[in-house]
Amino acid sequence: MTYSALVVGLGSIGMETDLGLDPERFVFSHCRALSQHPAYELAGAVDMDERRRAAFEEHFHRPAFSDVASALRALSPEVVVVAVPTKAHRGVLREILDLGRPLAVLCEKPLSLDLAEAREIVAACYATGTRLYVNYIRHSDPGVEDVRRRISDGRIETPVKGVAWYSKGLFNNGSHFVELLTVWLGQVQGFEVIDGGCPWKADDPEPDVVLSFEKGRVHFLAAREEAFSHYGVELVSPSGRLRYDAGGELVTWQGVVENDLFPGYRMLDPTGERVPVGLNRIQWHVVDQIHADLEGRPSAICTGRQALEVIEQLAAIRNAL
Repeated sequence: MTYSALVVGLGSIGMETDLGLDPERFVFSHCRALSQHPAYELAGAVDMDERRRAAFEEHFHRPAFSDVASALRALSPEVVVVAVPTKAHRGVLREILDLGRPLAVLCEKPLSLDLAEAREIVAACYATGTRLYVNYIRHSDPGVEDVRRRISDGRIETPVKGVAWYSKGLFNNGSHFVELLTVWLGQVQGFEVIDGGCPWKADDPEPDVVLSFEKGRVHFLAAREEAFSHYGVELVSPSGRLRYDAGGELVTWQGVVENDLFPGYRMLDPTGERVPVGLNRIQWHVVDQIHADLEGRPSAICTGRQALEVIEQLAAIRNAL
């Protein structure tokens, strides 16, 4: 079955980030992903900016609208992507649910910076029977699924100890890695604030905090985005070390080997193993996993309720500062 899709918001993640890149190698935007995947028909888009609407129509040969209501009436999409600023999520989603009732909505992360608002969004989608997904892209990366299987079958033994570096706010970017680590290590069991830090913006703090998961403890440390971007995770296991570097573009596993020079000593394998990842085409993987879920097949996609659990944890941390 082919699903008609509408993209609301034609900014960076909606359309612009990969317009000048090789479409065979890079799929970073929602528009490119939906236009390439055979399970979808990119029916149209919405943006208030006339220049963006013109660019969309030129590149994708589909209509672009200045408002959501007009697009819903003209296209009746089955899947809607919400790629507007976080503060606009609730209003846009309410309009979509009131007027369109699509089968599914993919919303950019985080759902909201306000816990009550995030709960309202999830409840509204549940009440209308609309499946809600949240665009925590790493959840759908084949490399992340590979690591999850290794932890599940014991090749990466637990409990682990780890460090996660994030910046640009705990909700905005830190939530990516909280969500990622719940995929690998299970639900958050508790937290301890080490340092309150300084806010990235007025409503998004950057604390240093230890999160306890079902299968280990990870120190979340705020990097200095004003100096350079640094996002990554290191997990130390009884059976080796996993490094998730450059935001997930480079993932390596080092198992434990005997030291040839000093009998009885064990060390990390210096050669290591590169874990294949799919970040260059990550939005294609996201819509592919949504399609799997819509068709009743196993899928690796962050649901609205899973994203809400992340927001609940982050809100508790913010309240403790």
